[in-house]
Amino acid sequence: MENTYKAPIEAPSMAKIGLATLIALIVAAVVLVVAVLPAEYGIDYLGTGKRLGLTDLAQSAEKASPAKAGADGPTAMISPVMGPPTDAGAPTVKGTFIAQPQRFKTDSRDIELASGEGMEIKYHMPKGGGLVYSWTASAKLSYEFHGEPDRNPPGTTIGYYESYDLDDAVGKDQFHGTFIAPNAGVQGWFWENKTKEPVKLKLVSAGYYDWIFQNRNDKETILQPTDPK
Repeated sequence: MENTYKAPIEAPSMAKIGLATLIALIVAAVVLVVAVLPAEYGIDYLGTGKRLGLTDLAQSAEKASPAKAGADGPTAMISPVMGPPTDAGAPTVKGTFIAQPQRFKTDSRDIELASGEGMEIKYHMPKGGGLVYSWTASAKLSYEFHGEPDRNPPGTTIGYYESYDLDDAVGKDQFHGTFIAPNAGVQGWFWENKTKEPVKLKLVSAGYYDWIFQNRNDKETILQPTDPK
């Protein structure tokens, strides 16, 4: 009769499991530093990425990124990145501008807000469109600088908007800056005159927008930019 007895299999000890785990973590860290970071992000602490040609992969991926084209349009940010020098020896810098298909427009408006009155002016802009703006008022106005995307993010409801800057307490009597639209939609201000006197508001802008949205006295109006020919 054949002997079918089998010796019991010993489970690995906790010391062996701990040692194997430590070795695996060390190997993963080495792979991360030597290969993944240089190839994916151009981060090359040890110089191995350059010797292996992995940093070139990161630069190629950046150039081929859908930030300049695609269903979502251009990038919504400027992110300068140093590149190799030109034949003349000058360093190249990528990511310093966002190209636009059409010329920019300008607009200038004089508005008077009665005591207790609020209103909106917003510009319809493409994703990545720039806006240079300046507004001044004869007294401090409470305001919110915000945007409403043409397409709401999944899971949001009607009335969704994104707030960029809010001062509904003290307010300001002037505001100047440069804005880059994070998405396609209307971007601009809601002002409210909380003083007891009328306030005059001067708004000047130049940027990549095609029409202007105004909401005053609960009446929504589409305005055309006063763009000089």
